[in-house]
Amino acid sequence: MGVKHLGQASREETVRTTKGELNMRTTRLRQKIKKFLNERGEANTTEILEHVNSTMRHGTTPQQLGNVLSKDKDILKVATTKRGGALSGRYEICVWTLRPGVLDGEN
Repeated sequence: MGVKHLGQASREETVRTTKGELNMRTTRLRQKIKKFLNERGEANTTEILEHVNSTMRHGTTPQQLGNVLSKDKDILKVATTKRGGALSGRYEICVWTLRPGVLDGEN
């Protein structure tokens, strides 16, 4: 327990700042996903990832996309579907849709 100097942030303050920045960082990504799902109705994780990475300058990672999809209350997981890869065999991916009435008030 050393002396805390002026301007030195505590660990809790740093974590709060980091979480706030991450939340702001994903705002544009969330808007892009919601607009895509509103137009499509349903889409699986891979389709959403391809859309985001082809239309946004910096895109996103599969991990970040999975976190946004699973934690956003306006986006619902409706099913899983099997996917077959040449090297990885068969695996399941999630199918997502918007909660009804989410974008009704937007143009």
